[in-house]
Amino acid sequence: MNVGEGPHRNWDDNRHYGYIGAGQGEKYSRPLKHLNIGDKLFAYMKGIGYVGYGEVTKEASPIGEFIVEEDGKPLLEHSLRAQNAAENQDSLEKCEWVVGVNWLKAFSREEPKTFKGVFANQNIVCKLRDTKTLEYLHGEFVLG
Repeated sequence: MNVGEGPHRNWDDNRHYGYIGAGQGEKYSRPLKHLNIGDKLFAYMKGIGYVGYGEVTKEASPIGEFIVEEDGKPLLEHSLRAQNAAENQDSLEKCEWVVGVNWLKAFSREEPKTFKGVFANQNIVCKLRDTKTLEYLHGEFVLG
């Protein structure tokens, strides 16, 4: 899964509040709707490397409906670093959509896991099949 950074989303928010998102157009949010509870995902930050490994805990929902597991409050009631996370929240086509994630292992954007030739894909969500990258990530994220 690609991790976007900008006015609508922020990796620090993702880690702290247990989610990952995409949106500002249906072509960006639609792939999130294919993730199911229990799916495992690696989070990749474009041009930087892999920064997280987690398990989906909640299926995709508009950001305005997402409740933070830790405190039971709506995500948008928290102080998010993504300054425009709520933009277009009244439009199902344009709003941010989010998926709940239990981050089993996460690193800051300053500590990405990568190597020369690591698999990267511009799609929001894709199936990771590259053997070399999978072996590397299993080692870096200490997976059983």
